[in-house]
Amino acid sequence: MNRSIKLWALILSIVLLAGCEVKLAPSKMWSKVFKPDTDSGYYEDRSEDLVEDLARSAEEYEINKVVVMDLVDENDEVPVLGEYMSSRVVEAITRKRYFRVAQRGEVTQVLEELELKPSFQYTHQDLRKIGKAMKAQAIVNGKVRDIGTNIDVHLALVDVATGEVISSATQHLNRTRFAVELLRHY
Repeated sequence: MNRSIKLWALILSIVLLAGCEVKLAPSKMWSKVFKPDTDSGYYEDRSEDLVEDLARSAEEYEINKVVVMDLVDENDEVPVLGEYMSSRVVEAITRKRYFRVAQRGEVTQVLEELELKPSFQYTHQDLRKIGKAMKAQAIVNGKVRDIGTNIDVHLALVDVATGEVISSATQHLNRTRFAVELLRHY
């Protein structure tokens, strides 16, 4: 009798398993568990949050066109992470259609003509020159800082006519090895 129960259990198991599909690939659950901290979507989300904060505070101003500068580090140099994040900021601004954005090549050309480089601390006179040359009402500039526990990305929207900071926003990036390397390379 014990043998017949085992035989029926074996037959029943075979019949049930015959209708099952065996998948040898990793499940989607594992890709969520082992997802990296910072993929391109992560940076896209952070830049969109920055831009939303900037635009929300600037609603009362009549800004048609902005110039987005590459973000600088503590030494006023443009690391790869600063260039990458400024590109993401441009994407976020244009995707949401908050402002028109000056084309990157044009910005580089104007800065060369004015003998300036990306900076977080432009003088009022420099702001006016850039705004006039680019026919823009505001400049978006910023800093990326490694503060040990994370990397802070700070943006400021500055009125070129008055030199006044219209709006500012900060986001914290996960301090991954990849982000730190991008911050150290120029």
